[in-house]
This record gives sequence, structure tokens and C-alpha cells, in this order.
Amino acid sequence: MRYQTSKLLARILTLCALLAFPGEFFPAVDKSRFHLEEATIADVHRAFKSRRLTATQLVNLYLKRIEAYNGRCVAGEVDPATGLQLGTIEPIENAGQINALMTLNIRGKRSETDRVDNDPNMPDALEVARSLDAYFTRTGKFAGPLHGIPVAIKDQFDTFDMRTTSGAAAPYANDRPPRDAEVVARLRKAGAVILAKANMGEYAVGERSTYGGTTCNPYDTTRSPGASSGGSAASVAANLVMCAIAEETGSSTRNPASNNGLIAIVPTHSLVSRAGLVPASLTNDRPGVICRTVKDAATVLSVLPGYDPKDPVTAAMGQTPRDPYENFATQKNLKGFRIGVLREFMQAHTKADGESVRVADQAIADLAKAGAEIIDPGPNGQLFKDAIAALVPSHYTSVLISTFKEALAGSSIVQKALDITSDPQRLPPDATLRTIVEVEPRASGELQFALNRYLRERGDANIRSIRDLLEKSTFYDHPSLEWGTAPPKSRLESAVILTETLRRKDDGSLLVRKTPIATLDIQEWHAKRTVLQMLVLKVMADYKLDALVYPTKTLTAPLLGAPEEPPVIKSARETVTVMVDGVEYVTELERFLDARNHHAWRLSPFSGLPAIAVPAGYAREAYDRAPVKAADGSVKAGELVGPKAVNLPLTIEFLGRPFSESTLVKIAAAYENLTRHRRPPKAFPPLPGEP
Repeated sequence: MRYQTSKLLARILTLCALLAFPGEFFPAVDKSRFHLEEATIADVHRAFKSRRLTATQLVNLYLKRIEAYNGRCVAGEVDPATGLQLGTIEPIENAGQINALMTLNIRGKRSETDRVDNDPNMPDALEVARSLDAYFTRTGKFAGPLHGIPVAIKDQFDTFDMRTTSGAAAPYANDRPPRDAEVVARLRKAGAVILAKANMGEYAVGERSTYGGTTCNPYDTTRSPGASSGGSAASVAANLVMCAIAEETGSSTRNPASNNGLIAIVPTHSLVSRAGLVPASLTNDRPGVICRTVKDAATVLSVLPGYDPKDPVTAAMGQTPRDPYENFATQKNLKGFRIGVLREFMQAHTKADGESVRVADQAIADLAKAGAEIIDPGPNGQLFKDAIAALVPSHYTSVLISTFKEALAGSSIVQKALDITSDPQRLPPDATLRTIVEVEPRASGELQFALNRYLRERGDANIRSIRDLLEKSTFYDHPSLEWGTAPPKSRLESAVILTETLRRKDDGSLLVRKTPIATLDIQEWHAKRTVLQMLVLKVMADYKLDALVYPTKTLTAPLLGAPEEPPVIKSARETVTVMVDGVEYVTELERFLDARNHHAWRLSPFSGLPAIAVPAGYAREAYDRAPVKAADGSVKAGELVGPKAVNLPLTIEFLGRPFSESTLVKIAAAYENLTRHRRPPKAFPPLPGEP
């Protein structure tokens, strides 16, 4: 009886521990056997060395999972001529498919313009794996730190052996670019097996492409995997590949990682080459790495840095550590680390923000538990207020003039800047880090220049310019979604044409004016980057910080094909008068006074500073905007609907100084070791017979 009571007590104590610390208890795993689900690079390499697994077998295991789980996951009419879903789509609950990968590196499946595909100089994934196995058998050595590791590449990166169109259904004469992107070349040199091109938001926006279709979230197939590297993230989360290369201009690496409970590393802007990337921005584009563990992400990152004359930005590369980044992923605690909390990014504006803030608060408590000294301004506090008052009035005056006009009225700009610098209390109350980061500066011609330059360098016989893409491509379309992703054709059109709707002052009639974009001006983007770096460096110096921490995003993954949560918290409108052919017209401009990002905060990409996102837990409930159909056919964001019970991943993010990736890896690894929040999606389990 005493023994049974002891057993019962032990079970109760174990259950209590599981409830208190769910991330710290796991079922035992037989280390002598190889398990494909959630396998790490170290697991694979141990299996290779013990001769329990070959690279060829590993590729075939992933191909079986791709065949089982990579099908279409949304409903919608299929165009009979193209076989593509070109109209409105409807999510499917429990679809059992995610459509994350759009092109497989298997002969006969990797090009629309070369169906024969028999070039011996273009080995496919299985042939590469066999050659790696032969090399290991012959030498007993690995070809590189990524020997035999299957990875996916976002379709935004050139691959000389696979179709590359940034998700577009564009009729290139040769859909294979002439050479690899530098990132891809470095992965191959390190021994990686390029298994597939990942689906993406077309031209780096959204979670849908014309050629690849819609990618779904493996944790809830009715929801977004994250824009725009959703295919990269979903394929890693569902164990279709081991790691993936992503890209972000705003939030396109970290947002998908958050929606899929993954690690994302976005490096310092000049650390990794962008050569061979189908661009979205001259100033903000950069490659990112998505994996399931900090160590794996660090291992992939280690092979990517270096000066590349094809991308002059890499000439500014700073000092990198002698040891590979994965050597810093062994940190067990955070004693001696000082971490500042960005409460500015933790405001619960509506009920939709609540779960992310709750998870982030718990993460901050866990960091303290790990030994870190937490510098926290408290609820509604602003770590950056004094730094903004000291730097923004004199170094980023344009944002004060354009965004906070009312607060500057009645005195000269010089005098007002002096007053604010001398007394931070005079700073406009809405001039928080949220607004300084999220309000985009004025720019002109950036996408037009960048994409046309890429097309010129690619040298295709049929697609030479954006105008060729517009005239010759097939595009999906759907009704306008408030705060949602615009269809790709309108995005390309906006790169070459400025469209304005003007109202005639005397009779109220409307005029749609289209003006060709003929100027190139990105100076304000560079000013913004400089000021954001100055702000971060000042705060980190003032508080002696090793990193900043904040939730990657404050919202859970939105429903596919639905209006999203508005990023504008507070705004002001002003009327501007313009003359057209001697007639007065007026137009309304909206100024953001307070903002949040409905994808992920953009401090890292807009500053060019490194960041790493780490799983922090799961949202238990979600709120969504009710769709309201307007008279013009567009879909507006209605009232918040919820709560709905969910189990959606969320991440926290660590941001650091330029080239501090090794420090961020230490912090992220210690947090990961303590919490272990990563869980594979239950709807995509191991297949029968899978090891």
C-alpha cells in the first residue's frame, strides 16, 4: 500500500512539474537510433559516421514526406489552361497538406523550359547525395560542415539548376538563371544538398504566388505560414527539409519563423551577400536562415559570410569570430548578460495582442531565471525615450516634420529641435520607437531600379524588364483586402507607375492620375538606418546591454485570404491641393502617429542590425477581423471576432550590435536550453516505416 501511495505521489509531483515547466520534460529518445522527425545536423552526422544512414537515404526519406504532405491546401477554382489557382481561395481546415515547396531538385521536375533535363553538369539532389556518400566512403571525411544536409531555398534566390522566378508565372526563355546566388554557391561548397525551391509570396509579398499557389501553416492550415518566406518556414516546421534559406525586406524571415515555431537568424546587413537575389529593395533586402534549433541555424550561418564583389555592401563587413557560430550555441545560462526589454513593442492595443504580450512576459521571466540581469522600464515604459529626444530632432528631423506637424507648430524647427533635445518631456507623446521604426520614409524608383538591374544581369531572351513581366506573365488576382496583400500585378505596376486618386475641388468629380516613375531617391531610407543604429547603440551603451528583447510580433498568424489586423493605431489626415491642367484638385494624405506591425517588428531590417527569433510558447486563443464586403467589391476589416481556441507558435527576438551574431547565438541557445518550446505540428506526424 505504501509503495502504491509513493507511486501515486510521484505521478502527482511529475504532473505538477509538467504543468509548471512544460518545456523541460520530454519522452526519452533512444540515442542509438536515428529519428527523422526533428533531426538535427548533429543527429544526421552521427548517423552518417556510424553507417546507420547515408545522404541518399536521408534525401529519399524527405522526398517521401514531401510526397505525402506537400499538396494543395486551399480550395479555389483552377484555371484549365494553366492548372493554377488564379482567383479567390478558401482555406481548408485540417487540410493535411501545406504546399510549402514549389520546385523539387529532381530531374524532370525542376524546369518548365527544359523538360528533357539531361545535362550531366547539373546533378539533381539524389545524384549529389550519392556523390557525397561516395566521397565519405572513400575518405572517411565529410565534404563540409553541411555534408548531406537537405535544405530548401526560397524561390527568390537564383539556382543554376532549378527554375527561379520569385514565385511568378513568368515566361522566361530559360527559367534557370545562368548562375547560383552567392548564398546557394556557399551552401553547395559546404556540402549541403539543395533539395527544393520553397514557395513564397510573389515578389516577396504575402504567402501566395501565381506559380506556386498558397502555402498553409502546418499548425493550422486555415492560417498564414507568414509572409513572405512562408514556404521556407512551413517546410522546416513540417520536417520536409532540415533548414531553409529565407529573405527579408521587412519581416519576411522572422514572421514566418514565429508563425511556425522556429529559429530565424537575420544577420548584420553587410555580413552575407545578396548577389543573385530577385530583389524587393536596394536598402533592406538580406538573406536569413530558418532551422529548428539554434545550433543548426548557427551552423548554416557559419558558411555564408564573406566579401563578395558582386554585392558591394559586403565590403563593410566587420570582424567575425574565429570560431564558427555553432561553437557559441553551448551556453547553459545567462549569468553576466544584461538584456534590455523593449516595452515599446509590447503594447496590447486590442485583445488580439494579448497572447503575444503574455508569452513575452513569461519569456522575460525565464531569462531572469537563466541568470540574466533584466533592464525593464516596466509596463508602458519606454527604454528609448531619452535616446529619441537626444538624436531624432537633429538627425532625423524629417520624421518630426512629416509625422508630428501639430506638435511643431508655432516655432521654428531649429528652436523646437533644441527644446526637445534639452528637455525630453517636450518630445511629442506619440514619438515612440514604434512610430520611428514603422513609419516608412518617402522613396522613389527603388524597386524599379533593383528589379530591372537584376533582369538585365540575368540576360534572359524573353524577360528583360518589369514591363515584360507585366505584359507577358500570368497573375493571380482577388478582391482588395484591407491591410492584406495586394495582388502581384498591382505591386509590379506600382514600381513603374504612380497612381493617385484626385477629387476636383469645384464639383467633387474624381480623376485617377497615372504618372510614370522616373526618379530614383532612397536617401531617406539611408537616413532612417543611420538614426536607428545610433538609437540602438546609444541605448545599449547607456544601459551596458548585451542585447534587446521583445516579441517578434504582437499578433498570432492571421487567417488566409482574410483582412488583417490594422497596423495603424493612430493617424491624422491632411488635405493637399494640386493643379492639373489649370484645375484645382485635392487629395487626402494619411499620417501615422502610432503604429504596430501586423507581421513582425521591423527594427532589425530597417536598422540593418542582427536579430535571432526563438520559440517562446504558444497562443491559446486568437482574435480575427470579420470580413465586410464593400460596395466596390473590396473586403474591409470589420469587428474583432473571438476568442477562438488555438495552439499557435510565437517567438521572442534578441537584437544586438553590428556583427554581434555570436553573442546573440549564446543568449538564444541558453534560452532554448532552458525552455525547449519547439514542438512539431501534430497534423504532420512520422510516416509508416519512417525511422
